[in-house]
Amino acid sequence: MKRSHPIIGVLPLALIVAAGACNLSDGPEAAEIVVNSLADLASPPAGTITLRSAIAAAGARDTIIFDESLDGGTILLTVVGEEHSVLKGEVYVNNVFSGYQERDYGRSALYARKNLTIDAAELPHGITVRWGGGDTSRARVLAVYGDLTMRNVSILSGYSEAVAIAGGTQPYTLARGGGLAVWGKATLTGCTIAGNTCFGESGSARDRGTYGGGIYADDLDLVDCVISGNRAIAYGAGGGGIYSVGGGANSGGRGNDTSLRGCTVSGNRTTAQHAYGGGIFTLSGGPSNLATMFLTNCTIARNAVEDHPDFPQAGQWYTRGGGVYMGGGSLEVSACTIAENTVTGVPAIFSGRPNLGGGGVAATIGNAHTVENASVRNSVVVGNTLNGEPEDWFAGSILNFYSQGYNLAGTIDFRYILVPVPDWLMSSRKRWPKGGDMDGVGLHEALDVAGARRHPAVLSAGTDAGQPAVLWYPPAALATDKVPNQDYAVTYVMAGYTGFGQPTDDFLNHVILQLRAQYGAILGADFGSEFGDMTGTTWYGPAVTWPSNPQNAAWISFWRNLDIAIGDRLGMAILGDDFWATFSSGPIGNVRLTIGSQTRSFRMESADQLGNSRPRGAMGDIGAIEK
Repeated sequence: MKRSHPIIGVLPLALIVAAGACNLSDGPEAAEIVVNSLADLASPPAGTITLRSAIAAAGARDTIIFDESLDGGTILLTVVGEEHSVLKGEVYVNNVFSGYQERDYGRSALYARKNLTIDAAELPHGITVRWGGGDTSRARVLAVYGDLTMRNVSILSGYSEAVAIAGGTQPYTLARGGGLAVWGKATLTGCTIAGNTCFGESGSARDRGTYGGGIYADDLDLVDCVISGNRAIAYGAGGGGIYSVGGGANSGGRGNDTSLRGCTVSGNRTTAQHAYGGGIFTLSGGPSNLATMFLTNCTIARNAVEDHPDFPQAGQWYTRGGGVYMGGGSLEVSACTIAENTVTGVPAIFSGRPNLGGGGVAATIGNAHTVENASVRNSVVVGNTLNGEPEDWFAGSILNFYSQGYNLAGTIDFRYILVPVPDWLMSSRKRWPKGGDMDGVGLHEALDVAGARRHPAVLSAGTDAGQPAVLWYPPAALATDKVPNQDYAVTYVMAGYTGFGQPTDDFLNHVILQLRAQYGAILGADFGSEFGDMTGTTWYGPAVTWPSNPQNAAWISFWRNLDIAIGDRLGMAILGDDFWATFSSGPIGNVRLTIGSQTRSFRMESADQLGNSRPRGAMGDIGAIEK
C-alpha cells in the first residue's frame, strides 16, 4: 500500500502521546496512526493501538487508518468516553433565535475536540464501530467538535438521549446525532450510518429539539453512503436519518452548501408531536444564513414521519416531509429517486395552514424559517403518501419551484407557494411542467419495485420496519430511455408590472380576462365573474416583508381563491410559466407589463448512483439508477 505520510504503527501509546506533544502534526508531514486492535481500551498494552487511543493521540492533521488484519472487523464500544460532550447548538432567548453557543450534548462513546480523520478505505470490507450498550446504557457513537473526515466506516447502534442536568440554564442534554454529532464539516465517503437512535424530551422546548437519528452535522458532504434504519423520537424531532444545519453559525448571511451524492437514505423514522423529515431535515444555513442542499444520484425511500402515540393532540402538532423536509434555504434534486416515503398524523389547520404535508418532500410554511427555491431535474418522485393518499411534493411557502426537465412525479401541491410579486418579476413561481416532465405518475409506472435491491445486513425502521433496508430501485418503463444524451434548454418566464400600490391598479381584471381568452373552453366563458371588479386590489410591498403587511391581505386572498376556482382543470401547477407566457410586454389597462424569459441549459448526470455511465443506451433514464 502506497503511503505519503509517516506511519505510527505498533508503537507504545506513550510514544504516540509524546509525538503529539512535540507537535508531530505541525511538522512538514502529518502522520498516520495504525489501529491494530478491535478492543475498546483507552490505555492499551504496549504495542497495541485501539481506535480510542488513536483518537486521543491524533493531531488535527493526522489520519487514523487500520491494519489489514482488521478488515471487516467490528469495534464494539463499551466505554463512555465523555459524559458531557460539548458542541455548538442554537439558542433562543424569549423564544427569539439568538445564534449558536456551546451546549451539552450528553454521552458519547468517542469524543474529539479537534479535526479528525478516520480512514478505512484500504480495507476491502471496511471497519464497523458499534455502540455496545444498547437500550440500557445509552451513548452516541462519536461526537466531533471540529471537522470529521471518514471513509469506509460503519457507525451502528448509537443512542443519544436527553438526560436531566442539575443546575445551569440547560435542563437536559441535547439528544442529537445518535450515530454521529459533528459541529464542523462531516465529509463521509462509502460509510454506513445505521440503527442509531435519538430519544429526546417529552416536553416542548424551542432550542432543545431532537435532531438527526443517524447524523447531526453543521456542514455535510456525503458520497456513496447508506443512512438507514435510524430513528428520532421526542416531543419535537427532525431528521430521522440526517439533520443538516448547513453552516448555521457562519457570518455574512451565507451558510454552507451541503451535498449528498450517490447515497441511499432509506428506512428511517421520525416520531414526535412536532415531527419533520423522516429521511432528511435540511435547515440550509439556519434562520440567518441561507444555503442550498444538493441531492444527486440518491435514493430516498421508505422513510416515515408520524405522530408520537404517547402525546395527546393538544395545542398544535405538525407532521411533514416523509423523505425530505426543507426547514430553510434551497434544495436542488438531480437524478434522484424519492419513493414510498410516508407521513401519517391527525390533520388540522393552524393559522390558516395545514399541519401535515409532503409524503416525499415538504417545505416549511410560515415565519419560523426562510425557504427560497426548490429545483428538480431528471428525477422520480412517486409513490409517497400522506395518510395513505398520494402526496409526493408539498411546495410550502418557497419562492420558486423550478423543473429542470425530464422528471416523473405523482402529485405536487403548490397551494401555499408565495403568490406573485410584480416588483421582482416573480409573477410566475411554479415552473412546472417543462420538457420531458410528467405528473400523475404511478409508482409502478416509474419504478420496478419488485426488483428493488436491499441491504444484506441493515434493517429498516421506516415503512417496512424490520425488513432489509431498500438501497435502490431499477427504473420501469416510463423512466427508461427518456433523457437526451446532450445539452437541452429550459426556458423560464419572468413577469411583472408597474402601477401596483395604486387605487387605479386593474391588473387582476386582466388576469381574469386572459384566463377566459386562453382557457375559456375549459373554464367557461364567464370564468371569474364571481370576483367582480378587482380594481384597487393591488400589491403594496415592502419588498422583503410584504407577506406580513396587512395591506397585502386582499392581494394574497385573490390568488388563493383563484387557485381554488380553477381547481385541477389546468394541471397541477394551475397557473405556471405557460400562462404567464401568453402576456406581452407593454401597457394594459392602467398598468404596464414586463414579460421576459431566461433560458438555461442542462445535461443528465454523467454516471448513476452505482457509478454506471449515463446513458447506457441512446437516451438516459430518469431517476438514480441507469438500467
